[in-house]
Amino acid sequence: MESNVEGLIIKINSDLYTVKLENEEILDCKCRGKFRNDKLKPLVGDKVKVDTEKKVIGKVYERKNELIRPSVANIDKLIIVVSTSIPKFSSFLLDKFLVIAHKNNIEPIIVITKMDLISRKLKKEVNLYIKYYKKIGYKVYKNKEIRKIKNEFNNSIVSLMGQTGAGKSTLLNKIDKTLNLKTNEVSKSLGRGKHTTRVVELHKIGTGMCADTPGFSSLELYNITKEDIKNAFIEFSKNCKYKTCMHVKEEGCSVLKQKQKENNKVFDSRYNNYIKLLEEVGNGSKRINSK
Repeated sequence: MESNVEGLIIKINSDLYTVKLENEEILDCKCRGKFRNDKLKPLVGDKVKVDTEKKVIGKVYERKNELIRPSVANIDKLIIVVSTSIPKFSSFLLDKFLVIAHKNNIEPIIVITKMDLISRKLKKEVNLYIKYYKKIGYKVYKNKEIRKIKNEFNNSIVSLMGQTGAGKSTLLNKIDKTLNLKTNEVSKSLGRGKHTTRVVELHKIGTGMCADTPGFSSLELYNITKEDIKNAFIEFSKNCKYKTCMHVKEEGCSVLKQKQKENNKVFDSRYNNYIKLLEEVGNGSKRINSK
């Protein structure tokens, strides 16, 4: 076998990199020391060149995208897993996820979980959100639509993103029972789940690959500008004829007119989330770039 072979990093555990080679062989590798000097950190999802004799990664190919949290690269689709109960439904967190997907040119897909655990009143409210997001162009599934969700993995590298306890590992176990990923009960007192996934790992699902990633209880926006946020709220740009409009206080803005005119709880919630995200970026931090 040729000693220099291309492959895909499917798992990282400390300084050990598990690579799936072109011939489907799985090889545990180390990295060249120069990566540390160049401040290059290989990620799960990276396409690499491996010296199979020395078991060393010698080259990391250019990425088409990169997520900071979870740390994955070259993602085609982002399945955003949103819980409706423990942790409770948060449209703000959902919109934050969508901003991250748009910023990185990743197709977002929304999956709603735990609908069977909520009241009829809350279920009606969540269904309004589902209807709205579908209307503006997003794919939205309930977690019982397993066949439809599984089809999204075909010929794609997919990452799951969501709060701890939202049901990411449970969803993957339903899609492919052979995965047998560890799951835990959620904490009712804290209102969130316990961390079950410790490392990022790519699993083969059908003709695609999926990253089961650690969950989190909070989410920061990294290198996101106000322009990025505006572009991610896709229905606002369609409604407003002014390309440079930020939809905040500009005279003649169609989005502001619609907000004043309509009594639409979901639209109002989405607009309020938009303003909160602009403020979050505007506050500025070392991890956030504002424009």
